[in-house]
Amino acid sequence: MFRLLASSGHASLRPVLLQHVRNNKHGLGFPNASGVPQSPSSMTSSSIVSPSQFSRSNSSAAGLSESPASSVDSKIENFLSKSAKDPLVREALDAETKNKLNYFKEQIDLANRYRSIHDQDSERAFASTLDNLSRALDDESLRDTFVSRDLFSYAQVLNSGVYNNRTNRLAGSKNRDSDQYHNQNLHDEVLLKQAVLHLGELITNGEFKAILNAPTLSFLFYSMKQFQLYPEMIHIWENGVNDQETGSVYLDEKILAVILPVTFEQSRFTYEEILHIYELNTEKLPRVGHELLTSMGKIAIAAGDYSRGLDSLESILQLYENAQQSHNKSKILASLSDLHLSFIGSCKDIKISKHFFDKVVHYDLPYRVKLKVPHIQSLLENCYEQNEPMDNILYFWRASIAHYNTENVLVLNSRYAILNNALFSIFFKKYPELNEDSFNKLREIIAMYAESKPIDEVFLNTIVGNYSWDSKEVLEQIIENYDVYNVKRTPVSYRVCLKKTGSLESYSNEEILQKWNASLQHLDSNKFTYIPVADWAALRDATILSKYKDARKEFYLSVLDKYKDYIQDHRSCIRFVRYWIKRKDVAADIDRVASNEPHTFDCDIDIQVPQFRHLRKNIDYVKEVQKIRASG
Repeated sequence: MFRLLASSGHASLRPVLLQHVRNNKHGLGFPNASGVPQSPSSMTSSSIVSPSQFSRSNSSAAGLSESPASSVDSKIENFLSKSAKDPLVREALDAETKNKLNYFKEQIDLANRYRSIHDQDSERAFASTLDNLSRALDDESLRDTFVSRDLFSYAQVLNSGVYNNRTNRLAGSKNRDSDQYHNQNLHDEVLLKQAVLHLGELITNGEFKAILNAPTLSFLFYSMKQFQLYPEMIHIWENGVNDQETGSVYLDEKILAVILPVTFEQSRFTYEEILHIYELNTEKLPRVGHELLTSMGKIAIAAGDYSRGLDSLESILQLYENAQQSHNKSKILASLSDLHLSFIGSCKDIKISKHFFDKVVHYDLPYRVKLKVPHIQSLLENCYEQNEPMDNILYFWRASIAHYNTENVLVLNSRYAILNNALFSIFFKKYPELNEDSFNKLREIIAMYAESKPIDEVFLNTIVGNYSWDSKEVLEQIIENYDVYNVKRTPVSYRVCLKKTGSLESYSNEEILQKWNASLQHLDSNKFTYIPVADWAALRDATILSKYKDARKEFYLSVLDKYKDYIQDHRSCIRFVRYWIKRKDVAADIDRVASNEPHTFDCDIDIQVPQFRHLRKNIDYVKEVQKIRASG
């Protein structure tokens, strides 16, 4: 849908850009597709591309007289053209288009109403309305009636949908399972992404040139940034900057504030080039807005220019002091908070990061900063890269948890999951071997967490998932904590524990089977009627795809043979089988399970299926595989 930026263009654009930066007094231009700029004076009539230059040499239309098909098309066009001039026909068409626009506006109003109500029914209604809007936008006659407000309203609703979907996905009490293809958030995410890309494509194709403005474009870029559609963002921006009609929109402060950090992160421009772009487009402004100051401060911090980052912070503080309206002040305070967090998470100088971190957790600021976990994650990783002692890392981790515990709002499970995962990923790198010191340090961390908040599944899952010591005994002690601390478990914790056995050779097939059975018992007690794909994935990682597959392959095949009909349905079976078809190293082994011929497996234990209350056979695996093979 969108082309990626070619590496050849990547190299040639930058020196040209700098040339434009030095010489262009009015705005920023970009070279043509070949990477070689053309000034208006150098462009002759021969250098302007005409539509005929796009005809293919092998086209059936090239050099031929009008075909019968094209003649029919021409007649149809003539008929439609004449019909459109008929007053009655035109009135009917105008009425239909007006109805379409009214419907679109009604859907916008409904979406805005639903997004302000935070319950499941409203969320579903919002998603349905957003789908209606996206489908309506396919109508070219409707798009032709748009004014700036219509396009802005749609982009705003899209951005709200992206934000709400992300929040809902991270806020659930249950961990997200990849096997649940009925997961509504995943479904909505796909629809949202398609809608965002579609709007971006329409804008790139120039459909909304006359009504496009910076607020609308910024909402589109915010949405694309959430989906990490960075190359597409850069392409849209460069395409727009190079357009004489829309160039000024793409160089608006609000747009530069969104796009410049992306171009720096993606190494599209160097830090020096970004500074040139910034200076060129702000030199005549009476003042620079807080959004762009924040972005330039972030870029400066990421580039190690901490002095300029502090200058940006001071400039934003001055804007706050001079702001008259409370509405503007709140927006400026949000920018202050954003840049403050960048000093915590992006600064490689840990002393500077600690200064800004302590100001937040000690509430020693004239403005409020919401401590966002990605910045703490980055801070912990920076500490590790700078070889900070483990106790310093634990300081930031523990202080962050204590800070979150003081908040009166709901703290997302994902916040603790990300924070704990960052910590234990570093911990097992710092302590790669099991010894008395490392074991005691792990116990100390668990005790620290228990003092701050109750031991929960997310915390223990993170330890088990990151565990790298070659000791089954210590791992089992960690797993026992689920019972010791009366942790309410979901299927995820059973899968994590089962999967981890794949990294330790000391686990026997019988012990792996015990963990498999425990997982199935939990599913059954929670009224699952099928074995989810995620459980099959945990079993395969523990056995046939582990480092010890030679000793565990036949065991896996035996379990699969016993439980193969417990797969959810035809769709899940297709997904399961196609995964193994790609694995040429074991595909032939998996085929043995689907054979009509009598087969046995060289397994050292007898696999017995217990009596379940809810788990049951849902498919005939052998027949399903035969259908899949027959369909190709």
